[in-house]
Amino acid sequence: MKSSMEAYLRNLEDQIPKALAIGRSLSLPANLLGFSTVLFCGVGGSSISGDILRVLFKDRSRMPLVLHQQGKPIPKWAGRDTLVILSSYSGNTREVLDIFNEAIRVHARILAVTSGGELFRLAQSGCAPLIKLPPGMPPRCSIGYLTFSLFPVLKRLGCFSYGEREIRETIFVIRTVSRTEARRLARRVCGRPLHIYATSGLMEPAAIRWRTQFAENAKALVSHRFMPEMFHNEIEGWQFPKKWLGKSVVLFFKDLNESLSLKRKRKFARDHIRRQGGQVIEIPTRGQTPLARLFSLIILGDWVSYELARLEHVDPIAIPILDAIKKI
Repeated sequence: MKSSMEAYLRNLEDQIPKALAIGRSLSLPANLLGFSTVLFCGVGGSSISGDILRVLFKDRSRMPLVLHQQGKPIPKWAGRDTLVILSSYSGNTREVLDIFNEAIRVHARILAVTSGGELFRLAQSGCAPLIKLPPGMPPRCSIGYLTFSLFPVLKRLGCFSYGEREIRETIFVIRTVSRTEARRLARRVCGRPLHIYATSGLMEPAAIRWRTQFAENAKALVSHRFMPEMFHNEIEGWQFPKKWLGKSVVLFFKDLNESLSLKRKRKFARDHIRRQGGQVIEIPTRGQTPLARLFSLIILGDWVSYELARLEHVDPIAIPILDAIKKI
């Protein structure tokens, strides 16, 4: 099946320099300075940039970046010293628009990221600085624009750092992703329950991205859990039901600089799952810098979900169930 999803995936490496240029061109008003906490608000395909920034902030910023609890009111601690980032590619996400109004009420500083819609209109009215993205693609396919347009803005605001070397390496690992490996993985997981286990921290957004891309592109359910937490509960569940376990495939994401303790426990878990009949595949990151390693898994998962959609003969672009539920 040929679709524009393949073109969108090929386009990711080109999104990054364009997104950085968009972020650099934004004029920052003086009243945007002086915050001590960042609150990121986004849902669906527009939320992944928040997941990525959250894990990067831990080693690059003196202040926290908190993900807003979707569907809930703005936190009571949010106020004048909070920068609220509102991310909605379409600009019409109800949950994000609600937080926009609440952020104004508590006098928070606001930064909008969108390609148009009502969020664009509100920001243009003078309520907030606006990162304007190119329109016309599914939100989940705009991960490069949504993520990297924020990098230079947050750097200029003094709460984030990044280097040109890691940008170049990230583009390289995206460009050199193995389509052959993606097809092989898609064939191995096709028609089987799939479980993803990733280390807490840097690998979390990759696991989230694989789950959501499999759901939207391949119309397939995937579970994900993090290590070492799964060593304290889920691994015990790999005993029943036997028929289901025997059909399951497990992906372990592996990264650099993992502790010896985690490696030993992962090996124990891997061997136990295999004894229970599950297939286990270990997927290492590529690259040296944290950003490149993270995106090496993200882009691979995007391609695997696309190849799985082809095997299942489903349209990776169309999301009729999501479109229907949004209208309720």
